[in-house]
Amino acid sequence: MVEEPNAQSASTPPNMRVDYAFLCDAATEHAGKVNALGIGIDHLGVPTLPVTHPRLTFVARLVFEDAGGTAVPFRVRMVDADGRDVMPPVDGQFMVQAAPGRRLDGASLLVDLVNLEFTSTGPHEVQLSSEGAVLATLPIEVWRVTTS
Repeated sequence: MVEEPNAQSASTPPNMRVDYAFLCDAATEHAGKVNALGIGIDHLGVPTLPVTHPRLTFVARLVFEDAGGTAVPFRVRMVDADGRDVMPPVDGQFMVQAAPGRRLDGASLLVDLVNLEFTSTGPHEVQLSSEGAVLATLPIEVWRVTTS
């Protein structure tokens, strides 16, 4: 589920929206199509803490209206319940290419989150932001599991 906050910074294009976002095991993109495995991760069961999770992939599809040729910065963070980073934030930018004769353009964002160091159980979240405005948050719950 994508939570889209109402607040938007003045520097974030008002013509940009998140079409979808999810966490999965792995994803690739080819010819504008996203291929993903293990879609919909919203919890991790861990035997001990701290624990390092090898990899999750954050996928989002952003839709732009009349924004061709625009460079859009982004940041992806994973934080714990206290707002502490679980990993260093991933910063980048992508160009929105204007397709001739089209008002709407989309861009897929795939970010591999590797070697995630979890030190606590409880709620965590992945945040997608641009120019300081949070565009989407994805909850992920970490809990302890017992092995028999």
